[in-house]
Amino acid sequence: MADRGVSEVLSFVLVFTLIIASITLVSVGGLGTLQDARNAEQLNNAERAFDILTDNIADLYQRGAPSRATEISLGEAQLRTGENVTMSVEVDSGSGYSRVGQWEIRPIVFEGDEERRIVYEAGGVYRTNRDGGLRIRDPPLVVDENHVLITVVGINRPETQSLGGSTVLVRANHRDTDIAFEDTSGDVEGVRINVTGPRSDLWEAYFEEKGFTCATGDDWCEYTDGGGIERTYVVYHDIRVDIDQ
Repeated sequence: MADRGVSEVLSFVLVFTLIIASITLVSVGGLGTLQDARNAEQLNNAERAFDILTDNIADLYQRGAPSRATEISLGEAQLRTGENVTMSVEVDSGSGYSRVGQWEIRPIVFEGDEERRIVYEAGGVYRTNRDGGLRIRDPPLVVDENHVLITVVGINRPETQSLGGSTVLVRANHRDTDIAFEDTSGDVEGVRINVTGPRSDLWEAYFEEKGFTCATGDDWCEYTDGGGIERTYVVYHDIRVDIDQ
């Protein structure tokens, strides 16, 4: 009789243990799935916010607006201005390449979990993670037959800035526009660009799509049309950004 009682107790303990283990596994797995879904939705929301940010900043250099503000919800993520990237442009007017401009540009970075980021950089928007990235908005570069227009969106501020939690406001002010190079004589034989920074490979992929040649081992991406580029412009827009909470 005692053996039967012990057996029933053991059976109860085993069944109870299995139930608790099952609940724990389902809870942990379910929470992980919910966390992944929440993080993915947060990144998608950030991508939509950066779409608005890109349009607002374009209002400054394309339509002459003096300032724009963009609201971005962060949740548990962070928004920061990153370390400067360098963009250089050189032009060959028949006697070899010479530099027409070199600028230090701050990216605007939404940083989620596991190094997943949305980055606004010099007019383009990139989505990156620890394994690579992709371009989700093109920079404002125009290559149209014999017409080359390089618009450099020079986001700047004197130091990096980082804010997290709740909602932030990205304020952008157009400070100046500089025509670094202009030629309508058709004497330009080539234009080349270099972007030095953590997303330089994504920039090279973009330049190649626009008809540039980016040689392996060479820092420069070059565009030529073989008979002289009829109209060439390099324009720099100085835009100050501040992030407020």
